[in-house]
Amino acid sequence: IARPNIAFFSSIMGSLCNEGRIMNAHDIFDLVTDIGVKPDVITFNMLMVGYCLVGEMEKAFKVLDAMVSVGIEPDVVTYSSLISGYCKTGRLDDGVTLFREMLHKRIKPDTVSYNTILDGLFNAGRTAAAKKMFHEMIESGVMVSECEVQYHNTQYHHQCIIQCSKKRRSS
Repeated sequence: IARPNIAFFSSIMGSLCNEGRIMNAHDIFDLVTDIGVKPDVITFNMLMVGYCLVGEMEKAFKVLDAMVSVGIEPDVVTYSSLISGYCKTGRLDDGVTLFREMLHKRIKPDTVSYNTILDGLFNAGRTAAAKKMFHEMIESGVMVSECEVQYHNTQYHHQCIIQCSKKRRSS
């Protein structure tokens, strides 16, 4: 019988994380290392995503530290997951800082990275910063679909309406 490989274990971990069973996923991760199967970036990312989904950012970063300590470099999925976790837990400034760190480390953001940070900025009412980031996204050459342009224009328009009505009420 063939021994299960890391893809098998990563798949199980991903399913457990999606069900909110992060501790079970971490137990599988520990089992993987105990039996001598070497985790890859996908395995580490699965665990980080799980912790981010439940708002456990400190634990997600412990996983990141463990990943780096064994010589596996974070990728765009790693950063996008952590940025998403920050945005969902109301720590947008930390998410923006991490986004900038990703750029500084020459890890090219993808559509998911940009959309995650844009969504966070719009939801926080930081329309000007979102508009600037959207233009950075276009200038960087990241493929932008017509749906995304319409979505971000709608978000921008919605935030403008909110800001205008707040100004009217206060005058």
